[in-house]
Amino acid sequence: MILGGISLLASTGAGWLSILEYGPRQRNLAAREEADQELNDAFGDAVAELLREIILERTPEEQSWGSAFNSQYAPTLVGIGVDQAVSSSTYTELSKFIADHPTSAIGIAGPRGVGKSTLMEKLIAGRRDVVGVRIPAPKRYEPGALIRLIHGTIAQEILHPGAGIRATADLSKGRRRLMRRVGVGILFVAIAIGILFVWSIDQEKRTYDSSPGWRVSTLTVLCIAAGGIWLGLFIRSLWSTLWSLRHRFAFDSGLATSSRAVLQRLAREELEYLRYTTTTQAKGGMRLKTGFFTLSGEDQLTLAEREPNEADSAERLRQFLRDVTRIGDRPVILGIDELDKMDKPEDVVAVVNSIKDLFHIRGVHVLVSVSTDAMHSFAARGVIVRDVFDSAFDTVVEVRRLGPTESADLLARRATAFSFPAMYFCHAWSGGHPRDLIRAARSCVTLSAEEKKVLPLSVVVDHVLSEDILALLRATVDRLRSDTHTVAAVEDLIAFRDLLREESGALHNRIQSALKVATLPVIEGPVTEGSLMVQTLLPYLELAALTSVFFSVARGPRQWKKEEIEQTVSELAAAQASMSSHPMEAIRATRRVRASVERSLLADGGELPAPRVPQSGR
Repeated sequence: MILGGISLLASTGAGWLSILEYGPRQRNLAAREEADQELNDAFGDAVAELLREIILERTPEEQSWGSAFNSQYAPTLVGIGVDQAVSSSTYTELSKFIADHPTSAIGIAGPRGVGKSTLMEKLIAGRRDVVGVRIPAPKRYEPGALIRLIHGTIAQEILHPGAGIRATADLSKGRRRLMRRVGVGILFVAIAIGILFVWSIDQEKRTYDSSPGWRVSTLTVLCIAAGGIWLGLFIRSLWSTLWSLRHRFAFDSGLATSSRAVLQRLAREELEYLRYTTTTQAKGGMRLKTGFFTLSGEDQLTLAEREPNEADSAERLRQFLRDVTRIGDRPVILGIDELDKMDKPEDVVAVVNSIKDLFHIRGVHVLVSVSTDAMHSFAARGVIVRDVFDSAFDTVVEVRRLGPTESADLLARRATAFSFPAMYFCHAWSGGHPRDLIRAARSCVTLSAEEKKVLPLSVVVDHVLSEDILALLRATVDRLRSDTHTVAAVEDLIAFRDLLREESGALHNRIQSALKVATLPVIEGPVTEGSLMVQTLLPYLELAALTSVFFSVARGPRQWKKEEIEQTVSELAAAQASMSSHPMEAIRATRRVRASVERSLLADGGELPAPRVPQSGR
């Protein structure tokens, strides 16, 4: 009997111990597994990037700074990481502006793919000192819809940090949880009945001897031990249920005292306000009955909450934001991204005007991004988005392109054995644009992998330039093909393309030879996208020829490391960036970079081909 009592105490203690140890682990198991997976992925990526940097650092200078290219494997030249593809100076400027002001409204502008979304994510992701959300702008504007979307997303972020836009609660998941708890309860009852049944059978065989007390069998001892285990597990399950109900009761009753608990209760209330409507019904009656007749009366009042309009939704959101910053003592960073994907330019103006109600709430910083390409397109259609954009915000931050060092750092982490001169070329030809930088590097690696041998850098450069020139010619022909008055221009472009393909040798010589034979078209009449592309062709070809001749010189490590070389690469990148603006700007930028390339070539003993850009500036 003493042994049975000891077993009962030990089993009960084990059950209580499971409350302290196993219970919390079980509740946090899913979260830990997800966090472990994210940590493993991040660790693997970081280790791979570090290994690539170490390999490049330990590569002899004759290879890492030589004029040969031998990078044939770069599986990560596809995406752009959050912490790698945005100008550090832009991030520093924006972070300082937010830190120095209690509230702000900031516009973020820049060409497509330059890193506006990445900049927003970097300001928000992984920070516990802010409540941050990034919301892609809707494709079509509906009054009040964006305000409600912002409202719900912030509430979800408070309940589930890092969630962003979450779907509504999964009802099937709740039913599964309920069925699981019912099943566990039935299992507890069945086990208890089974233990009592086995113990009752054993008690029928009990005997009494001369010694005081009862003599019990081993089966009874095992039943007592099983009962203790059952009791411990039952207490653990009951404790877990009561603990969760305690938190829910604290949220619902308003007894929660911590700022996080109060914020979560507030977020739940806001989600209920956004998802459901409230109907209140009051009913009263009176009846008087005598022997001869009956008098009765009844009053009923039903109040249904009306659908809030845009002004009501905006005011409710403003109050919610004030409560969040006051209770949580943390700023809110709200990012509205990708305004340029909206169909109508009028909708862009409407969105900016609709969120003005959220500007300058203490502790709230609003970031809105739109591409400069979209601004120019909207302006061409008669809606001056730039004026609205500039006037609505405290400041408009232009996302700067990457510098040569930032581009080199990015490629060093993404590709194996990628030489620094090749990085210079990718930076120059991409104009410091992160997405184009990755594409140029991927084209270099693809050619080297196909050839399966070490290639001169000049061959790789000419291949990438040729492919891009042919792609531009195809795009220009497609733009002009639908216009009847540009048939002759299309024929001239096709003839020039064929000449460029038939020529052999270095690309800058092929371009010069083709331009001596063929004439690029000149389109008169109204300005169209196709005519602008035709006007940009000549400076684009000139820039490609300058890039080709600059990287055709076989320099040594000491020459590549000169400050003048990096300066010329930066000017080539600036000229490439100007190609997306007006053709006149492209012509002037090409003239400026020509002088810089000429100085570099003279210092290295090279020779510059004759200029082809018209000196009149047309």
